[in-house]
Amino acid sequence: MYIYTNGVSYSQMKMVREEDGKEVITDYSVKYDDLYVRQNGTWLIKERIAHFSIIDARALQG
Repeated sequence: MYIYTNGVSYSQMKMVREEDGKEVITDYSVKYDDLYVRQNGTWLIKERIAHFSIIDARALQG
């Protein structure tokens, strides 16, 4: 028998990539709607929906 529950978490991410020979950093603000399942005494994420609410990209100063 599995036990399920829902949860919400928030995260901020930064990713760096190269674009046209320059490094670009992108900031993301993300809300996750998760469905968890308890298996063998451990809570695991069964399903996740990500909502990217703020995305801001800019060139890195070097």
